[in-house]
Amino acid sequence: MGKIIHRGAWMGGAAVVAVVLAGCGLVNVGSPAGTPSTGPPVTITQDVAPSVLLTVMNGPASGPGLSGLVAATARPSEDITILQAGTPPETVVAAGSPAPPKIVVPGEPVAPGGGETSYQWALYTERVKHWRGELAAARQADVTQTRAAVTAWLRGLGIAGKVSKLADPPGGAGSLAAESAAAASALAGLELQNGNVFGSRRVIVLYCDDLSGTLPAGELAGDKVIVITSFLPTAAAASAAQAELLGAGAAQAAVLGPEVTAAQVAALVSAGLSQNGMTESVSPPVLFANESATLSPSDVRTLTQLLPQLRGAGVTVVINGYASTPGTAGTNYLLSYERAAAVAAFFESQGVAESSLIIVGHGASDLIAPGSSGLNRRVTVVIEKSSGGS
Repeated sequence: MGKIIHRGAWMGGAAVVAVVLAGCGLVNVGSPAGTPSTGPPVTITQDVAPSVLLTVMNGPASGPGLSGLVAATARPSEDITILQAGTPPETVVAAGSPAPPKIVVPGEPVAPGGGETSYQWALYTERVKHWRGELAAARQADVTQTRAAVTAWLRGLGIAGKVSKLADPPGGAGSLAAESAAAASALAGLELQNGNVFGSRRVIVLYCDDLSGTLPAGELAGDKVIVITSFLPTAAAASAAQAELLGAGAAQAAVLGPEVTAAQVAALVSAGLSQNGMTESVSPPVLFANESATLSPSDVRTLTQLLPQLRGAGVTVVINGYASTPGTAGTNYLLSYERAAAVAAFFESQGVAESSLIIVGHGASDLIAPGSSGLNRRVTVVIEKSSGGS
């Protein structure tokens, strides 16, 4: 059985159209003389892995942004769950998007076996040309039908109307700890119901009123978490929240203020949902002086060499900041975050899209030398690129 992969773009993300040869033999082998033989029928469908987007909101104020985010990032085979913070959390939406459709076209004409006239070969060539046209039309029809099916599904969810009818939850329900617990519980239920089909394609978006609270270790195992606050967080508050999320097992954590744009959030969510055909490279470490988050001239030269890779399509840049062990845990988390933020600011000044950058402060962790060594005062840049251009 053969398989051809065709890649095409839709809905802002990368879609993979799989052309599957159904069957392993030839059909029409025993057909009457003079009847053109064809290969096995071809089934065209999107090759999309299941994913999940789980959001926790703190009232109707988050509605317009949330509705737009879901519309901008939706794809086939995606489970969308929207909760309102509270005790217990209220389920606003819980639905799975339609699986990709399948279109079957006749098999490719089989070449004559020999002894044919030039006229017969010309007829075969024309049949192949026509078949390839059918195949191209079917690919386009598959993309169009997929887009239409997901759009109709989104319209039927009525997210904006449902959110507008919500009342504000009681105070304290919108804390980072409370919303994280609600998300983790709901995601555990999804995994129990569906098995581990989502892999690393699990994104949690929390709309928080405050960043307080302690998260249990392992609560967010392997999830990508985006926190959107209703206020502009300080670097100290953002780094402390990231420390909590990473300590709870999050694979990535981004803390964003109200100044973040809808396009930036959508880009981060899409990168987390796709994770399909990702290639990854890690930069040489950028080192910092003790208690400093200032880039040196040699750091600038190192980072400048990365710029061509960062400006391509489908790139997500995870900027990881670290600190050495002297100092308190809180101070080190803040310093590591500020170092990563300094690198991000340099990239932005050189034209790299802010929406592609994820800043993570790890504090005095992942030591690569004795605890007080300057080698631990570093930033590493992980460049992830989707082979599909998403």
